[in-house]
Amino acid sequence: MNQRTPRRSLVAAAALSALACLHPARALAGDAEACFTASEEGQRLRDEGRLREARARFIACGGAACPDLVQSDCAGWLSDVTSRVPTLIVSAQDERGHDVADVRLTIDGAPLAARLDGKAVEVDPGERVLRFERAGSAPVELRLVVREGEKLRRVSARLARSAAPGSGAATPGAGAIAPREDRAASSPASALFLPLALGGAAVAGGVAYAALGLSARADTDRLRTTCAPRCTEAEVDAVRTKVLAANIAFGVGVAALGGAVAALLLRRPDAAAPPAAAVYGVLLPGGAAAALSGRF
Repeated sequence: MNQRTPRRSLVAAAALSALACLHPARALAGDAEACFTASEEGQRLRDEGRLREARARFIACGGAACPDLVQSDCAGWLSDVTSRVPTLIVSAQDERGHDVADVRLTIDGAPLAARLDGKAVEVDPGERVLRFERAGSAPVELRLVVREGEKLRRVSARLARSAAPGSGAATPGAGAIAPREDRAASSPASALFLPLALGGAAVAGGVAYAALGLSARADTDRLRTTCAPRCTEAEVDAVRTKVLAANIAFGVGVAALGGAVAALLLRRPDAAAPPAAAVYGVLLPGGAAAALSGRF
C-alpha cells in the first residue's frame, strides 16, 4: 500500500500538469482567433465606409495579446482609418443669431451629442442627415454629404421658435445658415460683376490700342521726315514695339468684349457659383493673339 500511494500521486500530479499546460494553449488559441476575427471585421467595415466601427476593430487586433503579424497589419490599418474619419464642428443659433448650446443633435436618427460644446465630432463619410432639437424651437434637419478625410467642417443651423407648442415636425433644410460665399454668389450685384469687369477690360484695351497706334504712327511719320531710309535699328525697334503692343491691346479688348457679352447672355442669378472667365494674350511673330476661357 505504501508503495502504490506515491505512484498514484505521481500520476495525478502529471495529469494536473498536463491540464495546466493545455489551458494556456487553449487560451492563446482563443485570443489569436479573436484577433483574426477583429482584423477581418475591421477590413469589411472599412470597405463599407463605417470607419468608426472599423477603427474599434483595428484597435482590438492591434493589442499586445495578438500575434505580431496581426498587430503590424492592424496598426497600419488603424493609422489609415483614423486619418480618413471626417470631423464636424457643429453650432446652432437662436432666432436673434445668438449661439445656443442646449441643443440635442442626432445623425441619421442616432444620438450624436446631447449638448453642443464646440468640440469636433466624428462621423462616417457619406450622405448624412443632422437633426437639431431644442426646447421651445422647431426642429431643424440638414442634409449634407460628408467626405472621407474632411476635417473640422463647420455646420450651423438657426433654430426659430416653434409656431405651435408641441410641434415636432421638422422642415428639411429650414434654419440652415448658408455659407457667406453662397449668399454673395446669388446676389444680383455679384452676377453683374463679371460682365462689368470684362467690359472695363474691353474699354481699357480699346483705349490702349488707340493711344499706342497713334503714337506709333506719329513716330513713323517723324522717322520718314528725319532719317529715312538711314534710321538706326533702335529707333525702328521702338516703333515696332509700339505697334506690337497696340495689336495685343486690340486682341485683349476684343476678347474681353466678347466675354462680357457672353456673361450677360448666359448669367444665371440663381446659380450657386458665378461664371468665371479669363483672357489670355499670346505674343506671336509680327503680332499677337488673344483667347477667352470661361465657365458659364
